[in-house]
Parts: sequence; C-alpha cells; structure tokens
Amino acid sequence: MLNEKIETCSEIADLNGLYFIWKNLIAGVSSINSLTNLRLHHKGKINLNIDFTLLLFEQLNIVYLESDKIQLCNPEIKNLNFDLYSYQDWFSKTLLDFLIKENVISLSEIKYESQIDKYVLPRFNIKYKYACYRNLLISLSIIEKSNEGNFYIGDLLINYIISENKVKRKITEAELLKKLEEQRSLGETGELFVINYETQRLSSRNDTNKIKRISLMDVTAGYDIISFNDDYSNSLDRFIEVKTFKGKPHFHWSSNEIQTAKIKSKNYHLYLIDATKITDTSYTPLIIYDPVSYFEKSNEWISSPDSFLFEKINI
Repeated sequence: MLNEKIETCSEIADLNGLYFIWKNLIAGVSSINSLTNLRLHHKGKINLNIDFTLLLFEQLNIVYLESDKIQLCNPEIKNLNFDLYSYQDWFSKTLLDFLIKENVISLSEIKYESQIDKYVLPRFNIKYKYACYRNLLISLSIIEKSNEGNFYIGDLLINYIISENKVKRKITEAELLKKLEEQRSLGETGELFVINYETQRLSSRNDTNKIKRISLMDVTAGYDIISFNDDYSNSLDRFIEVKTFKGKPHFHWSSNEIQTAKIKSKNYHLYLIDATKITDTSYTPLIIYDPVSYFEKSNEWISSPDSFLFEKINI
C-alpha cells in the first residue's frame, strides 16, 4: 500500500544511498539514530534521505518501523549478502513488483519506436504526484528520460515484462482456454523460427542481436518482429508479421496489422510459416513483400470477413 508521506519527497535516494542503508541493516544496525550517525561519518558520496528511504523499505516489506527501532521483516534477508550490482538487480525487481501492483506504472502503454529502436513509456504514465518513484526509477537506470519528456525503457524492465508475460501466459484455465493456448503456442513457435531464420539470413552482419520480437512488449505495434532488410541496412528496417499455420496456407490479418502494412509498405513483410515443416533444416518460409500491394494484384488468394465491429452511434 502506498505511503502518502513518501509522495511529499521528490528525491528518496540513489543506488549508493539505498545500498548504504541495506548493508548497515543486514550488519545489525537497528535504529534510525544509529543510521543517522553512520551517515554523518560516511566518507563516500551518496544521495540519501534516511527517513523516506526507510518508509520506502517499509512499503516494500523489507523492514518494520516502530518509533526509532528498525526490524527486518524477514530475518533470512540477512543471508542475501549482495554486492552493489546484485543488490541493484534485486531491489529494482522488488520495487517494480510493488509499483506495478499499486498502478504507479501502467505497462499497457509501452510502445516500440523503430526509428530509435527503443521502448517508450509516455510521460503522463507516471503521475506527477509520484515524482519520487519516477526519479528513483531513473536513478536506478530502470527508465531514462528522453528529450521529449517521455521515458525510454531499460533492459531490466524489458526483461522483467517479458518474464512476467511468460508467467501470465502459463496461468490459464486449461479446459476453457485450451484452443487459445494452442494458437498462442503455435504463434510463438513461428516467431522463434523467424528469429532464427533472420539471424541465419543476415549471418554476415555483426549486429543480429538487435533482431527482436516486438510482440513480447507491444502487442499493438502491427507486426511481430523487427529485423534488417539486407546486409547494407543502416537501421532496423524490416517489419515482419508472422503467421503460422497447419495445412493449407491461411491466416487472419487484423485491421491494425493491415494499416501498419500500408504505412510501412515495401518494408513490411508477411512470413507464412508451415508449422509441420519448421524442423526441416532446409525449409524456407513463404515471404510476402509489401503484402497490401501484393494482395491487391494477386488472384491466388481469397479473403473473407470473419468478424465485424459494431458500435452504438446514439448514446
């Protein structure tokens, strides 16, 4: 639960300040007065507000505060003898768990910007009253402020979201969602195949590690994977929508994906993956370049609407 007192503070601590409190707590320091005295005699440069940092630790169920006394909520925490960088990783994940649970951060608003190859969190995603948490996230390199005022997402948060999404996907009511789970699994298999295919296709490049599954982070992007068109591309310029099928080639193409294909035009590609053939090392997927233009001219495919959007007009 959020502590409103913390919201009155704009700067809680930096990484060194957080680590200073941590090291002293697991060393046995058990009072605020003792921490204050140790801080006065500390020679290193740290940014630290002891009172607000302890309130934050209490929010995160790390400590329990009573008057001047400090008690670790879980005595086993003393066994977590982290170095600075391991502590940063542990604390950052603990903080993210809390802030996401309390809706301080909304992950659904994260978007991928291919021009700069970064995931972006809109500036208004973190409310002004939560400036203390925003500044702490920046200090821990979880987010980075852009020139436009938005926030770039760091690797730690990217990996955190991907990991959380994978866990959520496993938590399904098997009987009710069996078909959807099979479809999701099929789609994931196809995307992983394409990642490997693209890495092999562009094997002469030394930056194929930049090829990535956008679908893991931004489901509204209109494509699944971003890659390079060829060995001479100076930026990620191939936008790939993966469609995995069994049997006769077929796929569903959403209105958002079609609109994105129109915008990206020649840089947009449909990769049609036959799930029964991907274990064959010589298998090559069917790749449709600039699919909007292709389907306008092709007489080899037929399309039919399988759903309609209904909206009430007089409210």
